[in-house]
Amino acid sequence: MYIILAAILVIVTLFLINSSLLDGFRTKKARSFEFFISLISTFIGFFIALSLNTILSDINEKQNLVKLLNATNLSLENNEMKTKGMYLNPAKKGIDITEIIQYSPVEIPKLYTNLEINSLVNDYFLSNAFQAYILCNDNLQTFVKSANAANTSSDKKIQILEKYLTYLNLAKQVNTLEIKRLNGDISQSDENLELQKLTQQIMNN
Repeated sequence: MYIILAAILVIVTLFLINSSLLDGFRTKKARSFEFFISLISTFIGFFIALSLNTILSDINEKQNLVKLLNATNLSLENNEMKTKGMYLNPAKKGIDITEIIQYSPVEIPKLYTNLEINSLVNDYFLSNAFQAYILCNDNLQTFVKSANAANTSSDKKIQILEKYLTYLNLAKQVNTLEIKRLNGDISQSDENLELQKLTQQIMNN
């Protein structure tokens, strides 16, 4: 917006300086004309500065979002390892995991859950990516509630945790696609194609 205003003012300035229609005015009112051109030049510089500041701020916020998504992916990976190491591996050895879950309930990383209310996510996430995030988050919340429920059998808890593990991975894939787009590694159209595939997996699993 600001750069457009600056470009318009440049065109106006060139017209004022070069137009033969204003020869008389430029000659008779030279000092007023110079002051007017100087004033326009000041506004041009101001609008260019605002435009650059907006661009740099936008780049900085996108970089901050990339850092947040990278940190969130690390949290998701930690949860994957915890799910395997604390619950599923003991279950494979025949251990009843009900007591384990009672003392160490299944959780979703707070970083991931809080993405929904993060202003950077609201400003820069693709709508398809945000939809995929909501689907993953809703399913993860359901799995956590079911796995932690006292009346859920141990066998059922294992099935739920296996699905929970799948969705942790899907959530990480969504974030990774956003990171790639924000870093310029893939185009928005390419990301949308991948997101469509991921969304189908999220809905069908």
